[in-house]
Amino acid sequence: MGRSSDRTYIPGKGQVLEIGRPKPNFPVYNTIALRRIKFTKAFALLIACSVFLSVTVSFVITTIIAKNVEVLAARVHPSKLPFHGLLAVDTPMTAGSEPGISLPRSVRWPGNTYSVEWAEVESTVGKLHLLGAGYDLPQDTIQLLFPVATDSGKPGIAAWSPDNPSLKLKWSNVILPATGEGYPALYGWALVNPELLNALPDRRPGILLELAEHYRFDPENPTSTPSINRYFQDIEKYAPPGTKVITPYSGTMSLKRATRGAFSSWQFISLLVLLSAAAAITCVFTVSFLGRKRSLGIFRVLGATVADLRRSMALEAVYIGLPGIVLGIFVGRYLAAWLETGQTLPVSAYITAVITGMLTIAAGVWMPLQLIRNANCDQLLNNRPVYVISNPSCANCGLCGGI
Repeated sequence: MGRSSDRTYIPGKGQVLEIGRPKPNFPVYNTIALRRIKFTKAFALLIACSVFLSVTVSFVITTIIAKNVEVLAARVHPSKLPFHGLLAVDTPMTAGSEPGISLPRSVRWPGNTYSVEWAEVESTVGKLHLLGAGYDLPQDTIQLLFPVATDSGKPGIAAWSPDNPSLKLKWSNVILPATGEGYPALYGWALVNPELLNALPDRRPGILLELAEHYRFDPENPTSTPSINRYFQDIEKYAPPGTKVITPYSGTMSLKRATRGAFSSWQFISLLVLLSAAAAITCVFTVSFLGRKRSLGIFRVLGATVADLRRSMALEAVYIGLPGIVLGIFVGRYLAAWLETGQTLPVSAYITAVITGMLTIAAGVWMPLQLIRNANCDQLLNNRPVYVISNPSCANCGLCGGI
């Protein structure tokens, strides 16, 4: 036998030949996007104006809400309290019950908590909320947490229970807060010896909040301690319903929630503008799709996939709508300043405006993208009907069903 050829196949010898996937000669969706952005000026202007309108309205409304919340909340100044916080439950205690209540599970208070009792009474200085936290006060002494204008220096105070006017409480020694502290006092509240409340029938439970000294919380400047501020905000946010919350913020969180609720109707208006703008974009892109079904069908025959066509239309929407987002932010900022809502605009206005613009574009192109998804080459080339929600037979005849 002759010598074997060098090209004879020997198993296990030689190099592995890797056949890679051939790359297309051109990026299909980029070519489509660049060549198919040939809207008429009216179409392009309508899309840009739709996005511009939704972004401007969302920017202005967000700024108005944020500024009103900020202005109204700023009117509530921190109060100088003899304690760090108080949760006072409005439900009266039953006979023989203990004032044992606890914080909600969602609240993590870093300090100590004490169970206290309090009661509402009528007095010669108006309605009083007596808090049984004056452990060092004598029985005949009351410490008011708000100033009282009287003729004498230390007036006596008499009080009685609304349910039992014959039950009289008298204090000959009255401790008044120092005027000129620079902080509003806690009006209507007073400290008394806890044993004094045992005679009142409508006692109510409460929780006294105290922080340890190592937390370095300054009651006269509570906004300087962000970590503790977060705890106070959680207390006001997650307190059980029917609970009076008294912290150095004096209900700032409750006021913010009430202010946002008062301006919720503006958010509804912003949603209507967004939906109207999305409807206009949908109409424009649907008409554009119906007018170029044949050209899109040719691209399908040349190798473009459904994903390529959908990506093409999404890119067109972004290219045309992006100027509307930028212009809407600038105009919204100008309108917010012109309406005198404040010089410092909130960051949330910019974030909300950009998100609203993108949602407007996404909502506007949803229906045209569904049309492309459900269209095959035959429907595109032969200009047959295409449905957003189609039946299996729609691709063949286009005469039945479908939306």
